Amino acid sequence: MHCPVCASPIQPSDTVCRTCGAPLSSAAATASVALPAGCTLAGGQYVLSRVLGRGGFGITYDAQDVKQNLRVAVKELFVDGSQRSVARVVPPGSLSTAEFQETKKRFLDEARVLARFNDPGIVRVLNYFEENGTAYLVMEFLEGETLGGAIEKRGPVPPAVVLEIARSVSRTLEIVHGAGLLHRDIKPDNIFLHRAGRVVLIDFGSVRAFAPGKTVSHTRLVTPGYAPLEQYGNSARYGPYTDIYSLGATLHHALTGLMPPPATDLMLGTALPQLPPGTPVPLRRAVEKSMALRVEERPQSAHGLLELMGVGLAASAPAAQPGSSQPVPSQPAARPAARAQPPTPPPPAPQPVPQPRPQSGPQSGPQPAPQPQPAPQRAPAPRPAPPPARPAPAPAPTPRPAPAPPPKPQAQPTPRPVPAPSPPPQAAPRPVPVPGHAPAPGPRPLTRTLLVALCVGLGAVLGFAQLPLLLPAIQQLGTPGVVVAAVLGAAAGFAVGRLAWWSLPLVLPLGAGAGAFLYAQQAGLHWPTVSALGVMAAVLSIFFMRLIRRL
Repeated sequence: MHCPVCASPIQPSDTVCRTCGAPLSSAAATASVALPAGCTLAGGQYVLSRVLGRGGFGITYDAQDVKQNLRVAVKELFVDGSQRSVARVVPPGSLSTAEFQETKKRFLDEARVLARFNDPGIVRVLNYFEENGTAYLVMEFLEGETLGGAIEKRGPVPPAVVLEIARSVSRTLEIVHGAGLLHRDIKPDNIFLHRAGRVVLIDFGSVRAFAPGKTVSHTRLVTPGYAPLEQYGNSARYGPYTDIYSLGATLHHALTGLMPPPATDLMLGTALPQLPPGTPVPLRRAVEKSMALRVEERPQSAHGLLELMGVGLAASAPAAQPGSSQPVPSQPAARPAARAQPPTPPPPAPQPVPQPRPQSGPQSGPQPAPQPQPAPQRAPAPRPAPPPARPAPAPAPTPRPAPAPPPKPQAQPTPRPVPAPSPPPQAAPRPVPVPGHAPAPGPRPLTRTLLVALCVGLGAVLGFAQLPLLLPAIQQLGTPGVVVAAVLGAAAGFAVGRLAWWSLPLVLPLGAGAGAFLYAQQAGLHWPTVSALGVMAAVLSIFFMRLIRRL
């Protein structure tokens, strides 16, 4: 740990810095280095009033834009360990002048990129400039509280609200990652719950560009509990999965009310706090997958995380529209959309007669089945009213007004047997009768056949010529004995040929290497050359052997 004022090493138990005497409590330390209230920036356009918060890369102030009469938030680039000389920022000794200038350049570059975004899930950038030896970023002022503040005040967040937060932040990350950027510091304190219902990702001071699949060097930034393993190094392969781990850890914290252990502790076997029993399975699966230590086991994109939560494109689109009421009213906003579909089952009643209706019936039928499960209580009350409105189009044909009322209890069983005829298509792939033998093996290599044939021929000749001389009993048998000798020789040749073929990969390299070694040694060559020739001969023999085995 280091003093935030002079960057001197400190102990966790210290209340003041032993070098400069600065207080080490977060509030006191921030007050000692922050700009005072009433300080102006940008030629008097922005008047600072108080400190809103401080992170590893800067201090955020509550300010007033006097030209536009607008309340704004001003972020000052103030790296941990920096000092202040009057208003001017003096970078920490751990950073060279060139490194600090590069940090400031990246801060302004990313500010320019963020200024192009126009999304309710991203804090809006109004201005950026250099002053006091550092850089400043002017953003819209948000009224509400951070997710971290909500957890600290009220404890664990209801799973339904966590799901809406996860959806909103995931859609925001799709936009950020699509621009080739990583947030790198997602945590509860950087997710803002606006009073109007917006879920806003804030504090982009750590944003960096990334190159998919490439190893790059970034300034080391680690927020224990939320940073994945790859952020603990100065050079690694970063990607969307880096932010996804941090988002998963943030959601885990929101569900349990407890900060997750650092990734390094998880790697050593420390267990995560258990998620609440009422956590929906898709959300539980998304959090667990997102916090996988191995990069390849996490969702590789924000869209993949949405799919893992069971949120498709069709489901995520309507959720984005009521953005003004997502944080708390998110539960009623999402569920009415799901319950608006159950009234559609009544139209399937006329399915048995007309063909066009059965097509719409089965499509709407399977959708309401899984969705009423989250809130079965509210479904009965508001739903009786919509069904009569749906049958209204049915009376257009004369034969259908009568069956319209009964469809609720009885019309559904009738369409269910209709899909039963679907098995006939399965009869199409009937198993083709197979004769009990396995498919014929491929043709044998020609060289193998020639080698075996040569050995059989030589064996027959040797058996015909030599066995009668070695075994007088064969001579006494006459012609039959000679034939038997030739057959025995051919059989022995067949066995020798097959043995030679299978031992060729071992015998040929050894023989070639040994021959080259002996030849080079007899030629009086030096021992490195002798060894090299032996190895070269063995390697060439392997290539030659592979060639002849393919023929």
